[in-house]
Amino acid sequence: MKTITPLEVTKKINALPASLLQEVDKYIDFLTYKYSDWAEQLSEEQIQLIEKGVKDIEENRLISHKEAKERIKNYIQNKSV
Repeated sequence: MKTITPLEVTKKINALPASLLQEVDKYIDFLTYKYSDWAEQLSEEQIQLIEKGVKDIEENRLISHKEAKERIKNYIQNKSV
């Protein structure tokens, strides 16, 4: 694959019709997001909740998938009464 410089990309963008610039901008945003570390976007509360989950796992405070489904089912039934 040929290496391309930022200047070459800029020239290509400048040669595009104005009607395509919004699409190019959206694609650049997509690429920026795609290759960023999503963990850097977490709020402090989200980080604390993840850390609590890890601690729960380490301390063997776990429930099975079956039990979780049952708890959710019961919760929903009690809420809709």
